[in-house]
This record gives sequence, C-alpha cells and structure tokens, in this order.
Amino acid sequence: MKASHTPTTWRHRCATALLIAVVGGAATAWPNHGGAASDGSADSEPVSAHPPSDPDVLPVPTVPDLSALRTALAEFHCAELDVAIGMDQRVAISGLTAGDTDPDSLALLAQDLLTGQRAAVDVERASPALCEPLTLIGPLRSANAGSATPLSIRFKEAAGMPFKGGQDLMFDIATPDFPAHLQVDYFTSDGDVIHLLPNPLEVSGRVEPGAVRRLGERGAGGRFWSIGPPYGHELIVVIASPAPLFPSPRPEAETAASYLPALKQALDSAAPTTVATARFLKTKAP
Repeated sequence: MKASHTPTTWRHRCATALLIAVVGGAATAWPNHGGAASDGSADSEPVSAHPPSDPDVLPVPTVPDLSALRTALAEFHCAELDVAIGMDQRVAISGLTAGDTDPDSLALLAQDLLTGQRAAVDVERASPALCEPLTLIGPLRSANAGSATPLSIRFKEAAGMPFKGGQDLMFDIATPDFPAHLQVDYFTSDGDVIHLLPNPLEVSGRVEPGAVRRLGERGAGGRFWSIGPPYGHELIVVIASPAPLFPSPRPEAETAASYLPALKQALDSAAPTTVATARFLKTKAP
C-alpha cells in the first residue's frame, strides 16, 4: 500500500478518534511504513544512508613527478645519478659522484623540486680525478642526451653490479645516427687511461649509423681485457666523431695527466656533431 493512500483508508475504517490514535500509533511504530503528513499529503522521500568508509582500505599514495628532478640531476657532469620511488614510497637518489656533490645538497634539491619532499640519498664517491674527463666531455654528453639515437654504453651486468677481479671487461656500444669513429677510453682509479679503441689489434674505430659494436669479447679477433687491481670506481668514456680525433692511435696506456690536454685540443677542433657518453663501473677483488 502506498503511503499517499494511507490517511483516506484509515478514515473509512475507523469510527472513533481513539481508534484512529491507536492505529496511528501503531503505524508510527511500523518500521516499514513512512509517517503520513497531517494534511494528507504524500510522505517525503526516505534519506539513503551512506555506507561507512572502510577503515582498513588505505588511500592510494600519489606518485610524484620525477621529471624535473631527473633533468636537474643530469646537470651534475661529474656524477652518474638516478632517482626512483622506493618500496616505502619515498624518493631515493642513488649513484656515484667524482665531484664535490654533497648528499645534503641533493636532498635539498629534491625538497625544492618535489614540494617539500626530502629524498633519501645514497651516493658513493669515486676518485676526484675522474671528474676532469667528465667535465671535458660535458657539452658533448648534453648534446648526446638530446639525440633521437644517442650513443650509449651497455653492460651485460645489471646496473650497479661490481666487476670482480679476473672477470672479462666486455660491453656493447650503441652508435649514433651518423657514420662515426669511436674513441673509447678507460680511466682507472689510480690516474691512468687505457685506450680500448682504437687499439693495437683494431686500429680503426669506424662504425655504421645505429649499429652495435661489442668490445672485449674473447675469440672475436680483437683485444680483450680482464679486471685487475687497483680496485675501486673507474670510468669508461666513449666519444663518437665524424672523423678520428687523433691522426694516429695513442699509446695503449698512458697517464690521464698527459692524455687529457691532448684530448681537449682534439675536441676543440672536432666537428659540431661530435657526441660523447660515459659510464662508471665499480671493481672489487675476487
């Protein structure tokens, strides 16, 4: 029975005011019946109850946009830094630095760019001597980062995994989008540099556009190398230029102090399309 018909029905069936009062009281107590208005109008719509929120359901945390922070970290030319969201949803900055980058300054940088969120910083320090080659190729690395087909170094090992003494040093180089000549240098933790390419067995570093050149593979007919002391953080630098940087190959090993001035002179006269990249690696005793 609809609530709008209830007052008329009751008036037809009840003869006395007492009976009406009794029935009216019963109707009021009837849980499934809406009370009628005194003037015979229809009952108002029942109010829907909102289910209580589940206290066990936690809100989904907002993932911060890390793009601005990544761009800022790329400006640290003497460092190889990465930023990610940790398992605890906290921003984490990790990597290596050969410069005077201070962990507190990195945390404050994150706080400025991420609206007050201070990052956890775990950065290892490499030899300050490795900062000089990175500073020298800084503009070339920036140009490479903006390329559609950037020059890159690819290790088989997972990022951050150390190379152990006696292990072969083998890696791939992905070449840029122009025919290039590669200059590949390995800077040691004690101030030397080993020229991986060109080398006595591979006097040409020429590569095709968009190719992959592997270095250090045993049995491939080229030079190969094994990790040895002194151990620590070391650096591989790869430069791709339209013409060879040097008219003749450098000695296979020399001090960085004697090589870097010659490299600077070669880069000063290199073609504008020349690009470079670099990767730190950590070595340790077997």
